[in-house]
Parts: sequence; C-alpha cells; structure tokens
Amino acid sequence: MKKSAFSFLVVLFFSLAAFAEYNIGSIPDSAQIRRSIESAWLLPSVSVLRGYAEEFRENEAGAAFQIRMEESDSEFSVVVAPRSELDIDLINGESHHLVRASVYPKGAPGSWILHRDKKTGNPLRIELHFSQDADVFVQFRQEGSKTFADMLVYGSYAARSVPMGIPFRRLYSASFQEIRNWTARTLPWNKVSVIPGQYRDSLVMVSVIKDNLSSFVFTDSAAYDEAGELKSIVTGGSYEFASGDGNRALFQSGKAHCLSGAGFLKWIIDGIVEPITGRGTSIMELLRPTVQFDPVGKLGVLSQEWNMTFALDWCRNLAAQAYSVRSRRTVDFKSAGLDVTYSYFSSDVKDGVIVNSSGYIKDTGYAAERIKPLLYVLGVTEPSWFYLAAIRQGSSIKPDELVFNNCAVLFPYFSENGRFGCFVFEQGAEISLEAFIEKYKGSYIHLDRVKATETFFPYEKK
Repeated sequence: MKKSAFSFLVVLFFSLAAFAEYNIGSIPDSAQIRRSIESAWLLPSVSVLRGYAEEFRENEAGAAFQIRMEESDSEFSVVVAPRSELDIDLINGESHHLVRASVYPKGAPGSWILHRDKKTGNPLRIELHFSQDADVFVQFRQEGSKTFADMLVYGSYAARSVPMGIPFRRLYSASFQEIRNWTARTLPWNKVSVIPGQYRDSLVMVSVIKDNLSSFVFTDSAAYDEAGELKSIVTGGSYEFASGDGNRALFQSGKAHCLSGAGFLKWIIDGIVEPITGRGTSIMELLRPTVQFDPVGKLGVLSQEWNMTFALDWCRNLAAQAYSVRSRRTVDFKSAGLDVTYSYFSSDVKDGVIVNSSGYIKDTGYAAERIKPLLYVLGVTEPSWFYLAAIRQGSSIKPDELVFNNCAVLFPYFSENGRFGCFVFEQGAEISLEAFIEKYKGSYIHLDRVKATETFFPYEKK
C-alpha cells in the first residue's frame, strides 16, 4: 500500500510539474497535436496537402488549434495556430452589432509553422511564435545534418545560427518549454521575455505630457531657463518674438508654451528636476559640448563655424541633470553611462535578404530604420526608463553633412497583455513610432536614458 501511494504521488508530482511548465508565459502549446499529425500533415507532398481541408484539434489543456496548409511561389507551409477571439463590429445602416469571432492567426503566441521547399519537399525552417508581436519569434533551420536557431525581432537578428545539437525532426514534436530549456543558455530570452506591469511611472509621465500637448506652440530656439523664464537658446537672453509673430499674443496670454523642440525636452526634464531642487535646468549647462573634434580635421573646422552636435549635447546634458538629481551627486553623461550603446543585433533581414547591421556608432547612434527592434529590447530589459533622442540628419545649410539639429523623447512600454508600444513626442506634439521612423529614414538616432518617475510636475499653462 505504501509503495502504491508513493508511486501515485510521484506521478501526481510530475503531472503537476508538466502542467506548471505549460503555463510559463501562458503560451498554448501544440506539441501533443503535432505528434499526432506528423505523418498526415508534416511529411506529405504539397500536392497531397492541397486536397486537405483545415483541421481543428484541442491540446491536453483544452486549447483549440487549427491545422492548415498555405503556399507561395516557392514554398508551402503547414500552420498549427491557436484560436484567438476577435470582436467584430457589424454595421447595418445606423445600427452596430458587436460579435465575437474565432480566428487562428499564424503569428499569435503558440503558433508553430513548418516551411518546406515546393520543388523538393525538403524542410526549410520552423517558426515558433511566443510574443504578442508576430514579428518577434524564433526559427530553426536545417543545414545538412545540423540544426541552427535564430531569434528575430522586427526583422533584426538578436541571435543567428546558434547550434541546437538536436535532429531537426525532433522539433516537429518538441514543446515550447523543451525548446526554452534546450536554448536557455544559447538564445537571449532575457531580451524578449516580456513582464507586463512594470511601466507605471512611464505611463504616468506620458499621461501628464498628453494632457499638456494642446498648450504647446512650436517656437524656434525658445526654451525656459532655470527660473521658468522664456529665453533664446541661441543668445541666452530673453526671447524676442519676431514682428508680427502670432505666438507672442499666445504666450503673453499665459495659455501657451512657446517652445522649440529642444525647449520641449527641457520642459519634460525640468518637470523631474524642479520639484526636487526648486529650479529647472540651466540652458548654459545644457549647451556644454560633449564631443571633441580634431581641430584640423574636416568636422573640427566645420564646428568652428556651426554647432554640429547641438541636439546630442542637449540630450546628453539633460539626461545627466536628471540622473544627478536622482543620485544626489553631480555626474556627466559618460560617467553615469547614460548613452545607449548596445549592439544587440548581428544582422538584419531586408526584403528577405540578410544584410549586415552596423549597430551603435559612437557619437552618432543607430540608423533610424533599426530603432524599433532596439526599443523593443530596451522596453524588456530597462522597463523603468525613457529615452531622449538626438537626431543626426542632413543640414539645410550644408546638405552633404550630417548634424544633430532635432530631438524627441521616446517611451517604450508593453501593455497588460504583453504587446509592444512606444509613445513618441517631438516639438510639443505626439507622433507614432512608425511615422517617426519614416520621417527620419536615412538619418541616425542617438539615445540617452532617463529614469521615469511618477513625481513629475512640469510647468503648466491654464
């Protein structure tokens, strides 16, 4: 009797352990289903699969999956996708009727996709989706008798060609937890494993900024000084509105913030600094150079006539001021490690072709087109920080030279269901991340980190 009871407890323990593993990340797993459909769905030729209708099955936990075949010009794939619920608004004239429909998107968490060559039938790769963002996934490739793993984030490789040490066919029936265990030390899961609920301070700041956006009017070269007086960034003196400038009346009415893009970022950081110190940041301190050029080099000669790094210096010094107040010691951007200098990605995928990625370039930043995957990883690994972005782009004065003239602020975050988002504010207005990237295509974005805080009280206009 004792032996039987002990055996029962052992079985119960391992059953509970397996169920606990299944629930890590709340990702529905199709391993059991794939084991049962391997000969029928994963091995036959494309001509055979064309005759199949989609099939529906449930895993051991009751999660429903759809099995279907899709094909393109050169490939065909077998998709094993979990069910999701989608609310659809049916409109009939002036009446609306909300219905809930079941869908099986192939990029949903838990989706498993086998890609095969249409001519030979050979397996090409397996995609396994685990994120709420379909463009973040792991894939496995067979090269000869070896299996390699890649991790992709919005078309950039966070890891590429990592040896798996297992037969490719073993992945046909492997569970997500088994794959996590096999790659725990070789794939950078820490860069993509989202933990929601860590973005409260950032979202509080975003809410306050949004509440004030209607009071901003872009005014070139204008910023508040440490006492809250409107000054010229260029002269350091009181800001003088041009004759006939309609912004003068708005400002004098006390209802509008008349600020430049740099002044807008200063307004945000002053909302962190002023409640603690009683004063805002100093304009002259923010203008301190942070880049040393060879005086006889091309950029050194140009910098004697033009400020080539204005926005970079401004963002670095603002970040240092915020850090100094928080740490209660005076630091500069370099000693505090405020520049974002990671080179997370080894290469990118562009139009299906692998291209090299330059990553971070000193005193320049990242190519604007590659900023989204970086922000995704920063949102995972640095959940309580936001970023001042200095933009290096072609100059209107010297089009063949890149200069730091513009700046913005970025708040990456994840929603409660784990979906990535990023609030972007520039020149007193909100802009989508996609529009921001498109606007500065061909330019570079340099990031400096600032700790988010709910103790955020910027100057307000009523």
